[in-house]
Amino acid sequence: MTQDIPVHDIQVIGSKLADDLRAVAIDIPDRSAIAFSGGLDSSILLYLSPMSIHPYVVGLPGSMDLRSAGESASLMKRDIAIIEVNEDLVLKAAFNVKKIDPDITKTDLGFETVLYLTLSAISEDLLVTGQGADEIFYGYHRFLTGGAGTNVASIEKLLKITLPREKKIAESLGKKILTPYLDPEIMKYSSFDPSMQVKDGKNKLLLRAAGAKLGIPNAVCQKEKKAAQYGSGVDKILRKNQELLF
Repeated sequence: MTQDIPVHDIQVIGSKLADDLRAVAIDIPDRSAIAFSGGLDSSILLYLSPMSIHPYVVGLPGSMDLRSAGESASLMKRDIAIIEVNEDLVLKAAFNVKKIDPDITKTDLGFETVLYLTLSAISEDLLVTGQGADEIFYGYHRFLTGGAGTNVASIEKLLKITLPREKKIAESLGKKILTPYLDPEIMKYSSFDPSMQVKDGKNKLLLRAAGAKLGIPNAVCQKEKKAAQYGSGVDKILRKNQELLF
C-alpha cells in the first residue's frame, strides 16, 4: 500500500473524475427530484443537474441539514424545498421501513427513514440520490481512523443489502431512485489506494478535488458533514423510541 501520494496526482485523478461525473450527470432526467443535504456528494449532483431538477432536504426544525442545505444551495445559486418533519412523521416512516425490512439494523434504519420521508414527500416520480459516494470515496468516519481497512466490505453491503432494500422502499411509494455514483465509470474509482482517498484527517480527497475542478465553491467542497440520519435529527428520535422499534 502506498503511504504518501503526491497532491499533484490526486489533482490529476480528480480532474479525470470531474469529467466522468459530467458525463454521468447528462443522464439525470429533467424535472426529477434530488435528495439534497448540503454535503459534497449531493452538492456535486445538484451542481451538474439541469435547473429543472428539484432539490429536497429533510430535517426537524433547526436541524443541521436544513442549515447546511440552505448554505450550500445559496452558494450554488439554487433554490431548495424543505421537508420539515416531526416525531410522529419520523416514527411512521420508520415503522414502514421496518415492514419492508424487518431485520434492518438500528444504524440502517436511520438513513433509510430519511430516504422514506423524502420519497413520500416529493411530487416527482424519480429521486436522484448520492448513494455510493461514501463507499467509493471512503466517506465514513471509520475510514479516518485507519482501522476500517479498505472499502470492499462497505461496497459489498451496499450492492447486496442496501440498494435492493432502497429499491423496495421506493417501489412501496410508487417511486424510483437513480444513483449516479454507482455508474461503472464512477465505481472504478473505488479501487484506488485508500491513501489517495484519506489523508491527514481528511476524507474523499478525490471527490473534493473533482468538485473544485467542476467549479463548486470551496466552502462546499471542503465541508464536513454528518450522515443524513444525524444531520436531519432523525436518529435522535429513533434512539428515543428504540424500545418501540426494536
